[in-house]
Amino acid sequence: MPSSDTLTPSLDPTVAHLEPVAMEQAHRHLVAKILAELTHERLLAPRPAPGQVDTWLVTTGSGSEYRFRGRVHRLEHWTVDPASIVRTIDGVESAVDALDAVVDLADVLGIPGALLPVYLEEVASTLQAAAWKRTHHRLTSADLVHADLPTVEAAMTEGHPAFIANNGRIGFSLDDFAAYAPETGAPVRLQWTAVRRRLAHLSVGEGWDEASLWAHELDDDLVAGWRELLRGLGEDPDDYLFAPAHPWQWQHKLAITFAPDVARRDIVPLGPGRDDHRAQQSIRTFLNASDPARHYVKTALSIQNMGFLRGLSPHYMRPTPAINDWVAGRVRTDPELQECGFDVLREVAAIGYTGGAYQRLPQPSAHQKMFAALWRESATSRLRDGERAATMASLLH
Repeated sequence: MPSSDTLTPSLDPTVAHLEPVAMEQAHRHLVAKILAELTHERLLAPRPAPGQVDTWLVTTGSGSEYRFRGRVHRLEHWTVDPASIVRTIDGVESAVDALDAVVDLADVLGIPGALLPVYLEEVASTLQAAAWKRTHHRLTSADLVHADLPTVEAAMTEGHPAFIANNGRIGFSLDDFAAYAPETGAPVRLQWTAVRRRLAHLSVGEGWDEASLWAHELDDDLVAGWRELLRGLGEDPDDYLFAPAHPWQWQHKLAITFAPDVARRDIVPLGPGRDDHRAQQSIRTFLNASDPARHYVKTALSIQNMGFLRGLSPHYMRPTPAINDWVAGRVRTDPELQECGFDVLREVAAIGYTGGAYQRLPQPSAHQKMFAALWRESATSRLRDGERAATMASLLH
C-alpha cells in the first residue's frame, strides 16, 4: 500500500519554462532568424509573393514552403516578422518549428549527415534557453538604462545577433544551466588549483609579476592557507602556481580526464575561491562581483557552443600578454585614438597546464585545450566619476 506521505505528482520546476506559449515564441523567433541570416548569406533567395507588399516565399528542397513578411535593408540585411511566418507542406499549414526548418533546409546548409543531429541538438538547446529567458526576464529597457554591468549582461536575451544556434552549450545539464548560464545571473565561485610549476607556465604583461598578480586577485590569508595545505601534502609550495578553473570543467573534465595528474599531485585541488563571479555573455569569461576592480577571468570550458568546444590552448596563452602589451602600446601612442579617449583592456596574465600525456600527442586535439586561463583588466577599474561600464553587445542589443 502507498504510504500516506506519498508525493503528489507535479511538474518538475526546472522545466516549467518548457511550455507551449514560450516555446512557440522561441521557435518563431529562431525561424525568423534562420530565414533572415541564410538570405543575407545568399543561401536562400526569397521570391516576392504575388500581389502582396513585403511578403516573401521560400520553397525548400524537402517540399515545404515558408511565407513571411520581411524588409530588406542596406547590405542585404533582412528583418523578418516572426508572427507572420506560415509553413505549409503540400498546401497544408504546419507548425513553425526551428528544428524542422533546419531539416527542411539541410541541402542548403550543407551540414554533413553525421553532424546534422549534433547541430539540431544545439538548436534545441538554444530554444530551451530562449524559452527560459522569455519566462524569467522582467526588466525593461528603462530599467536597464541605469543598471550595472552584471545586471545588463544577465538581461540580454539574444546572445550572438547573427549566429543561429547561439546557445548550444552541449554538455550543460539543467542544473548547470541554472548555475552557469549568463542569463541566470547566478553567482559562481571559481575552482582553484595548484599546478606543478615545471609542468605549467605563467605569462604576465608589462607592470605585473607573479607576486603582484596573486596580491591583486587573491587575499593574502587565502594564499597562505593554500601554501599550508601543500606543505601538509608533503609538497613545497614554491614548486606550484595557482590556476583557476571553471567549476563545471573541474567536475566534468579535470578531476576525471586528468585523474592521474591529480593523483601525482601535479594538479592539486584547492577548493572554491572566496569571490563571487558572474558569467559574461561569452559564457566562459567571468567578472568579479565581489570586487569589480579585480580582473575578468577567462577559463577553458569544454562544452560545445556555437559549433566548437570552448577550450583554451596553453600554448596560445603563453604569448597572449605580450601581444596585448604590443597592441596597447600602439593604441596609446596613436594621437587620434588618444584624442578620442580610446583604450584597450589588456589581457595581463595567462596560465596553462602543459603536463600529462595529452600534451605529448603530435595531433592537436580538444584534450590539449582543457586547462588554461587568462586574466583581463576590468572595465570597472578604468571608470571615471559618473561613468558606467557597458559592452558594445548590450548597446546594440
